[in-house]
Amino acid sequence: MTQTPAPWGTTRMGPYVESGPIPALATVIDPETQIAVIVDEHGRTVELGAHGTSTNTSTPTNTGGGDGQGGGQNAPTDMDSMPANDQDQGTG
Repeated sequence: MTQTPAPWGTTRMGPYVESGPIPALATVIDPETQIAVIVDEHGRTVELGAHGTSTNTSTPTNTGGGDGQGGGQNAPTDMDSMPANDQDQGTG
């Protein structure tokens, strides 16, 4: 009976590097702005970096009709969509 070798990726694995303690954080609502704020164990606001916004839209496209189809009276023979993803970079 032959033994199957371990997959290549598993032969390259190793233990994670030891990390330090993670500080305690809490999410609270600012009573004036009604926005979530992250605070540390000393009550100081923690900045987590800039986060932007994005929108996803899908514009339908269709094909068919062709020459001699009478001005588009027939249903399209093929339908597709063109996805778009607009990214807005946040300020930080």
